[in-house]
Amino acid sequence: MIQRGRAMGEVDWAGRMARLPDEDLIEIASSGDTDGFESEAVEAATAELERRKPDVEIIADVQQAVRSKNAAREGRSIEPLSNPAWVAFVFFGPFFLFTIPAIIMLATMGYYQKAKDAGWAILLSFLFWGMISAAMALFLG
Repeated sequence: MIQRGRAMGEVDWAGRMARLPDEDLIEIASSGDTDGFESEAVEAATAELERRKPDVEIIADVQQAVRSKNAAREGRSIEPLSNPAWVAFVFFGPFFLFTIPAIIMLATMGYYQKAKDAGWAILLSFLFWGMISAAMALFLG
């Protein structure tokens, strides 16, 4: 199906990029497809920036902000679970319903290592409480 001279589902990247502020265009063009942008969007953003010719200082500032954001995202993905969080997940893992959604939230926010550690802590909590229950049953009869 044709709509305004384009096939349906085809995106007018040049039109979209023309509506964006310079800062967004610089972010898209400088990050490339590493942030999940399609190559057509990156090309359209680059072309729009060449057409607008923004100030060099603005370009440098936005590129630095993009690098900082990417570095923070990388650091977040390998950050381990803290010791108090390990203890909390081990002691309360099987008893509270918030522990599984907490793992999902951590992974969604980019804390992949923390989510993985929390999953292991919950598994350990089942072993821990199972051993406590077995010991109590054995000794208390």
